Amino acid sequence: MTEKTLTQKGSRIRRRMIDTTARILREQGFRGATVRRIAGEAHVNISSVRYYFGSKEQLIALAMDTLMGDVESVVSCLDDTRLPAEERLRRYMRAYIPLARKHPALFKTLSCPSAPAHDTYFLYLTFLYEQCWPKFTAAVAETYGLTDREDVELKSLQLISALEFPILLELNKGGLASPAYADPNNLDRYVDLLLKKHA
Repeated sequence: MTEKTLTQKGSRIRRRMIDTTARILREQGFRGATVRRIAGEAHVNISSVRYYFGSKEQLIALAMDTLMGDVESVVSCLDDTRLPAEERLRRYMRAYIPLARKHPALFKTLSCPSAPAHDTYFLYLTFLYEQCWPKFTAAVAETYGLTDREDVELKSLQLISALEFPILLELNKGGLASPAYADPNNLDRYVDLLLKKHA
């Protein structure tokens, strides 16, 4: 679609529609992102979707860019090679848990993908494996002094699983896996325990 020349008001409306759609996708996934719901929650006419974006699919794509930006900012914690590998991992893990809790529909999709949510699942996994996983496993190898590729993969899976499992439990069971896990004051303690090197 050719970009429209918009007034300041039109640009604000367009941005509000993208932000509203991103929030709906975060909280409810693709099933919740109907044109009627987006328009209602953005306080615009249903025809605004076609006027500002050409189609619902284009609006969804722009909203997904916003969501992936959140994921990219967490992954960037692994990029600062001036920091020791263990500190990069610690920062990534501290940022990952709040991100997962901010995007419940995305993380629920990971545990039980459905046809309408397939695109969200695919985008996340593609990003995870192409951008995040190599950086994460390199930091794990350096932190734990591992050289065997299988050991690196297994240790990385342990750490990622320990991050995601309580979140998925919370989302799919309707209750917290542990009140201590959900307490932001315990986040550093949780991450420190995960990264602890056993003798």
